[in-house]
Amino acid sequence: MKEKDCSKVIINPGFNEILGTDGLRDCNRSFGKEYFEYRRKWSEYPKRGKIADFPLHLDIESTSACNLRCIMCARNFMQEELENKIGYMKWGLFKKIIDEASEHGLPSIKLNYRGEPLLHPDLEKMVRYAKDAGVIEVQFNTNGLLLTEERARSLIGAGLDRIIFSFDGATKETYEKIRTGSNYETVVNNVKNLVRLRDGMGLNRPCVRVQTVRMPETEGEIDQYVKMWKPVANRVGIIRKRDRDKAVKAGMEAFPCPQIWQRMMICWDGETRMCCGDWGGMYVIGDANKESVYDMWHGKKLGYVRRCHLKGESEKILVCARCEINKSSIK
Repeated sequence: MKEKDCSKVIINPGFNEILGTDGLRDCNRSFGKEYFEYRRKWSEYPKRGKIADFPLHLDIESTSACNLRCIMCARNFMQEELENKIGYMKWGLFKKIIDEASEHGLPSIKLNYRGEPLLHPDLEKMVRYAKDAGVIEVQFNTNGLLLTEERARSLIGAGLDRIIFSFDGATKETYEKIRTGSNYETVVNNVKNLVRLRDGMGLNRPCVRVQTVRMPETEGEIDQYVKMWKPVANRVGIIRKRDRDKAVKAGMEAFPCPQIWQRMMICWDGETRMCCGDWGGMYVIGDANKESVYDMWHGKKLGYVRRCHLKGESEKILVCARCEINKSSIK
């Protein structure tokens, strides 16, 4: 596919990031020049409609299981489907993906999608294997409840580059109302302990981000939340609540979405989707057990999606027509 001017690409208008300790010492500066070259491609390729030889990032779902039931989570829309398909990625599949990624110089992976990665017993092994294979940025999102001191030490030792804590609300009452099954004090201590261990080892990474969803339950605590986490985390994130129903009813403004030029998503069982917005598996593009990442990335299904977006016909793809992630604010 020829490069095309896609300078009016959509951005995610629902995410705001505030500098915490990165205001004094930016954790990203601890990466080498290869990281910044990867980030340049991440920004530029969607604008040019350029397809990299291999994805710039892979979302690899270590597990679809979760230990919490948060009130705003998309799992609530798909509980029946998820309960019938809860699983953990097998080592052989993970190794197959990373071995191929290593051959193509994949810069970045995230080890989660719909579940809690700390539930996977081989998470540290996955982190270390990916780092040994040359992946520049290995990261995952977590609710942090299971991050004991022992696991924090082992993840730091394995070479984890980035960890994103989802922590909603500044008070115990708000937090535990939203994150059903969690414990406010435990998670606060787990985050702070990880930072203490990292700093005590004289390391810059893993970079730590703590983020909350902006919604009626947290709106009145946003300022308190930022003050609480700014001295602790490298960055503090504020995310707009995704409203699935409104996204569907509002229809779709034509746009070339950046994700289809940046990344792909592989579920724990190998089912491969074009992006993290396809929670229901409406547009499966392949099976990582049987196909190479390269072939799926350059395959007919993803090629069709890209052509639709370039033509301003993204509404032809049901997943895109119902997308509540990248929705507006075209630049």
